[in-house]
Amino acid sequence: MKTISMRILGKMPLVSLCLCVLFWAGDGTSGSRSEVKLAGGLTTPLEGRVGIIYVGSKVCSTCHPENYAGWATTRHSKMIRNPAEPGALVADFSTNPFSFTLKDADLLLGNRFKQRFMKKIGDDYYILPMQWNVATKEWVKYFPKDEWWVSQYPENWQKRPTSKLCDGCHSTGLIGTGTTIIEWNIACEACHGPGARHIEEVLAGEQDPAKIRANIVNPSRLPFDRAVDVCLQCHLSGRPPEGSNFPDRDYPVGYLPGDDLSRYRSPAPSSGREGHESHEFFKDGVSRKNRNQGNDFVQSRMYSRGVRCFDCHNPHSGRYTSMVYKPGNSLCLTCHRSNSPAGPFEDSISGHTHHKPDSPGSLCIECHMPRIGKNAVALESRCHCFDFEFVSPERTVLYDHPNACNRCHQDKTLEWALRALADWSGSQRWRWLKALQELKERPVKETGD
Repeated sequence: MKTISMRILGKMPLVSLCLCVLFWAGDGTSGSRSEVKLAGGLTTPLEGRVGIIYVGSKVCSTCHPENYAGWATTRHSKMIRNPAEPGALVADFSTNPFSFTLKDADLLLGNRFKQRFMKKIGDDYYILPMQWNVATKEWVKYFPKDEWWVSQYPENWQKRPTSKLCDGCHSTGLIGTGTTIIEWNIACEACHGPGARHIEEVLAGEQDPAKIRANIVNPSRLPFDRAVDVCLQCHLSGRPPEGSNFPDRDYPVGYLPGDDLSRYRSPAPSSGREGHESHEFFKDGVSRKNRNQGNDFVQSRMYSRGVRCFDCHNPHSGRYTSMVYKPGNSLCLTCHRSNSPAGPFEDSISGHTHHKPDSPGSLCIECHMPRIGKNAVALESRCHCFDFEFVSPERTVLYDHPNACNRCHQDKTLEWALRALADWSGSQRWRWLKALQELKERPVKETGD
């Protein structure tokens, strides 16, 4: 079964069909992509969806070369790669303690925090039970036991197809169709929607920009919630909604950019009400792992005030870490200049942070987005709640999760951090004093790690 069903091709206008053929023939890395078949997947497009025709990023690049070239520098374009591709392999197989070798891997998954290995068996792919952790340069076992979906699959890595668990968010087309991987990686149409009709308008000689734009999604023109949903389709830990026809899929089958994501995905329940940590969240509902950026973000003041993911992250440029528009404090200071309505209300950075201007303590993200969650290893994933309240030492007292202060000052105690905050005075002073009293009456681990 090819990646796009013959039924879809049969309905495709000749012009779009030619474009697709040009794409598949011209992409030197797409040979293996056209062989994907989903284990137990659909054989027809999703019921009720008409005209879901993807064309692939190569076609988009014809008219949008700058955006394509910029996207090609991002990690979105490099999530899944061929092992033979230069620079794709980051794992050190000379120290590999497992029985599998690089020859067993048909595709590589990830490269920034960890790298996993996809093996093709039949018409689907499966993750080999091993993982390379980039930061610690070590091999570890990989076999999920805490994810919500584990009860629906056998305890056998060869029975957990990536087409149902991973590929939706590591490819383009599978989320929208439920059956079809148009191309690996998070490409143009993952965020802008299927492009065939858009291209047909252009090739037909349409001159009206409004009509040309009408058949493609520009997230920046969507209503706020729908715009953020484009990112949350993959950056929100969730579950299939009640009554879903795809209860074993870990991605929102059927969602297309511009849709209401809540029809296809329900947010994962917070563990706070249960009074204990879960695999996904600390006791207070703050995320403790990667891929949960959206779960944190929707709790934030930034979200409530209309800030969108792509106001900070540029999906068309990998120039800076995490695809942000500007490096370091310069990004945050775009809106949070001294004495601006959005704060801070002090005259200088050091006046706000109580740290030297050139120290890590004066980097916005170290206090407002500290690494408190796990990616490959603990304390590697940044919190996206933004408000210091969510990552203050008080949270360590109340909920026993890491805080921003002791993440840097690892040689200091939790009591020291709270006293330092109280000594700064300000409107939160009594909050820190109350937390100190809580600490005295209900001791917890001092570092919160």
